[in-house]
Formats: sequence, C-alpha cells, structure tokens
Amino acid sequence: MSTLEIRPGLEVSPLPQQRMVPKLMAVSAVLVLPLPQLEARIEEELHSNPALEREEVFCARCGAEVTAGVCANCGHVPGEPLVDDSLPAPRSNPDEDFDPTSQLAAEMSLHEFLMLQVAAQDLKGRRRQLAEYLVGCVDHRGYLTCDLQEAANRFRLSLRVAEEVLSVVQGFEPVGVAARTVEECLLLQLQALEPRPHNLLARQLVQQGLLEELARGQYAKIGQRLGTSPQEVREVHDYIRRHLYPYPADRYEAERVGGGRLKPQEVPRPDAAIVRTPRGFAVEVMGSPTMGLRVNELYRDLYLRARRHPHEFAPNAARHIHEYVTRAKLFIETVKRRNWTLKAILEAIVEVQREFLELGPRHLKPLTMATVAARVGVSESTVSRALDGKYVLLPNGRVVSCEVFFDASLPVKERIRQLVQEEDPQSPLTDREIALRLRREGMPIARRTAAKYREEVGIPPSSVRRLRRDLAEGGRSALRGLA
Repeated sequence: MSTLEIRPGLEVSPLPQQRMVPKLMAVSAVLVLPLPQLEARIEEELHSNPALEREEVFCARCGAEVTAGVCANCGHVPGEPLVDDSLPAPRSNPDEDFDPTSQLAAEMSLHEFLMLQVAAQDLKGRRRQLAEYLVGCVDHRGYLTCDLQEAANRFRLSLRVAEEVLSVVQGFEPVGVAARTVEECLLLQLQALEPRPHNLLARQLVQQGLLEELARGQYAKIGQRLGTSPQEVREVHDYIRRHLYPYPADRYEAERVGGGRLKPQEVPRPDAAIVRTPRGFAVEVMGSPTMGLRVNELYRDLYLRARRHPHEFAPNAARHIHEYVTRAKLFIETVKRRNWTLKAILEAIVEVQREFLELGPRHLKPLTMATVAARVGVSESTVSRALDGKYVLLPNGRVVSCEVFFDASLPVKERIRQLVQEEDPQSPLTDREIALRLRREGMPIARRTAAKYREEVGIPPSSVRRLRRDLAEGGRSALRGLA
C-alpha cells in the first residue's frame, strides 16, 4: 500500500489579472472630464508636447482671433463677403469642420454664451448668419446696437424675417438681452415672469411710457393714468426694483460670479447641445471632434523620415520624435473617442426623451443608464463616467445637467408646481391634498414625498401661502379704507 507523502513548502501561483492597455486608460481618463477640465487638460498637453498643436482661426477682415463664430473686434461673420480681400484667408484643416465653440475660453463671456444658444436653434443659412451677427452687435450692457433694417439688408432678408430672427435672439438667457430700448428690455423680462397683478400693472406702466415719471416718484400722477392708487404704484415700483434689471449683461454677470440681487450661481458650460432640426433633434458636442488638435507638420515629416531612413537620425533624436508624435496621436484619438462616446450616448437619450424636449418636464420618460448602455453598446459604467458632471444645452436655451434625463421625479415636481399655480388662493392645497390629486392622476406618492418635492421646487407650505394671501388682502383692504 503506497503512502501519501506531504512535504511542507510554499508556492505562489500568479492569479489571472485584467490588464488595461495604455490607450484604454487614456480614453477612460479623458472621458470623465467636463468641458472646462478637458480644455485645461488640452492646454497642459499642448505645453508639454511639442508635436501637438491646436489650429487657430483668424478673422479674414482684421486678423483678430475668432472665438465665438463672430469677430469680437470688427463684427465680421466668417463666410461673409469682404470689402477688402487683401488679407489672407484663415488657415483651415480640410479634415475638420469649423466649430465656433471649439475655442471657448475658460471664462465664458456673454457673447460666447449667446452663441451657444444660437447653436441650439433650428436656424439655417442667412437666418443663422443674421442671428450670429445680431449677437455680435450686443454691447457690454446687453443691448442691440445695430439698426435692424440695415442688418436685414446686409444679409438680403426682409424686415419681417429679421424681426423673427431678433425675436429668437431676444428669447435667450439672460432675459431682456438684445433689446433695443429700456422699455423693450423691461417688457421682455416682465413677459418671462408670472402674470400676477403687480406684473400686469408694470407692463401697462412700461407700455404707456411712464418710466420717467416712475423714476421721479410721481406715484399719484401715474395712478391717475393707470386707474389705481399711488400706494399700488409704489408697490409696482418696488416689484420692478426687485425683479428686473435695466442692463441684461449685469444680470448675466450676477448669475455667473454671484452677488447682486440674485443667488450666487455659476453658469455651467454645456458639453453638448441638442439642436432642433427639420428632421427632429440632433446632438452637437461642443468643439470639433478633435477640438482642433493636430500633429505638428514638422514633427510629422520628421517622424516619417525617421521611419524610412533611420540611419539619418541619432538614436536619441529618433526616439524623441517617435515618443512625442505617438503621444500626440494617442491624445488626439482619446479626445475624439471622448466626444464620439458622449455624442452617441446623448443621441440614445434623445431617442427616448423626444417628448420631454418637445413638450416639457411632464413628458419625461423613465430611463436608466443600463438602458442607454444597451442602446449604445457600451457598459453602464462607461455611460456613468461619460455623463458625470456634464451639462447639455436644450433647444429652449436652458443649460441642464445630464442627470435630468434620468430624474424620475421631474414630471411629478412639474405637476406639483402646476397644481399650486392653479389652486384656489382662498384655500391653498396641503401636501396631503396634493398627494391625493397626484394619486388620482396615476402618480402614487406619499404625503411626505409630496412635501419633499414641493420644497425642492421652492414652493412654501400651504400655511405660508395662506398667510401671504391674508397679508396681501389685508393690505389692500386697508389702502381702500384710507382712500
């Protein structure tokens, strides 16, 4: 009978490991970067790799750099006929379509922000050129400085069409931008606010040209013109001071850096835009596919020569050229893959959320990242990394987080907002009543959930809404008694 001999010993066997190739690591690292961080990473690579360069676009009229589809120095729109063709045409890369947003600076100016909103509109040909031209004619205050008839003649369009294009631009954020007068600016802002009594009275005041009297405090005179009391006019004056900006550019700066009469808020820079087209919606990633990056021509030629005639180069020189050119090609490819992946993911989202884009938040459909991943053919983690911290410009000009497409509570919040707007002021809806109404409409939520959503959309509880109404009614009754 044989015996089993056990010998002491220690043997380590390597376990199977998953190795990530450098290219996949580079793509993964760039994929997660939002636009500001991506541009910072590009600048870092441009400074450290002499074989990598970025194409610059210059104005064909004055030579200044074009950064937002229109020259900030002379207002020239690329493609517009020149009066003087003595200057050389801007350099271009035949492999790339020029994207006016590919050169945006880290600090987005008002003009750049407006150009992003132009990109989200379904404007073609001369209408698109006119919109970009009008944006270029917006001054530091946010007002339109050009004559609309002359602008229409410049692009061979009728005044009616020019008015339609201007109406589109005046619908951009900040509200009131591209107005031609103070009255028009204030009316645009008033129209964007809820039509409450003070709002409607303010519109009448502006439309009848009573701003000068209002500034002088002639409340009694204005009250006679409008058929109301001096105290009501004073309240309207306070309403205008609280809610309106005489200069839209000031409003943009207040929202961007914080302060003023608005809450501190940073205007997010969109990584992509969803554009309305005759065939539906299309996705445009900010910047050209490679963000204007290319391999330096000198290094490309040296690289090819070093491969064909290696004996002409010292070993260190050949290695230097090969490393930098390979690194530049890899970086360009990673940026391209990042933009392609983001575009493919957003296109899959748009296919599902067309009604949301067309009709608003109440029509948002339930969607998960796993569903999007299956549509695109990537992993769920890739979708998560691609959308993390990214923002998108919607066709209505709003910049929102990509997370909004997966927010199942958004339709419920929108319905709560509508219910409160339509409620009887004499009997404001409680959270329990809101929850009951939503259940009848097929949105089963608990009272606590209704209260949570109500708070998240900034609506005070019913007791506070009732108290505000009572105070307002009491004040009006007291004023009528005094009169």
